[in-house]
Amino acid sequence: MEYKKKYTDLETGEVVTISIGDHLPFSEVANKLQISRSTLIKVMSELGLCHKEYDPVALAYRNRLVPEAAEKGLGFRILGQHGPFDVLSPIGIEYVQENLPEMLEKTSLDKATRDALAAVRDYEQKRRTSLNTEGKVRWLLDYFPDLELTQFAAGLGISRQVVHRYKKKKEDQLKRALRRRTAPLNEFLDWPCDHAQDWAERNFA
Repeated sequence: MEYKKKYTDLETGEVVTISIGDHLPFSEVANKLQISRSTLIKVMSELGLCHKEYDPVALAYRNRLVPEAAEKGLGFRILGQHGPFDVLSPIGIEYVQENLPEMLEKTSLDKATRDALAAVRDYEQKRRTSLNTEGKVRWLLDYFPDLELTQFAAGLGISRQVVHRYKKKKEDQLKRALRRRTAPLNEFLDWPCDHAQDWAERNFA
């Protein structure tokens, strides 16, 4: 959601509207950072950006942006029609993202997991682009196969179920590749793409 501010130009007296960027609610920030919402809340609490407040509309406690964070421009505290909700500003999102690896490691990870996460970060620095969550999971499964999956998931800020889904996808792809490699030559093989098949037919027909 794009937020805007109005201010009065003291020289001309005109009211000017400026964009202050896209502000995202907590769930969308979690999606953007590819972590679970509960992990985001834990990280924000560690950073002092979030705490629990009683919601008189829902008659329950909610995780709210602390007033001091809103005053620093890290987000807004909003009282909506159906109760209060909060959004993080681009600066707030960037602040969380910069501190995310350190905060994830701080939340009771064992040394093996910390070493593995440090290794994947070192690998990312050698690449032109960063790995997405699936890429990190697959890399860690390759190079740290004995890593405990619960710690693994916590270190990346995702659920154990997500790790298992990527793990199963990787295993299924390897099984299919192995079947193709060991299949008899007279059996039909799936070609990776049409132009590869065309090239083979031209050269071996």
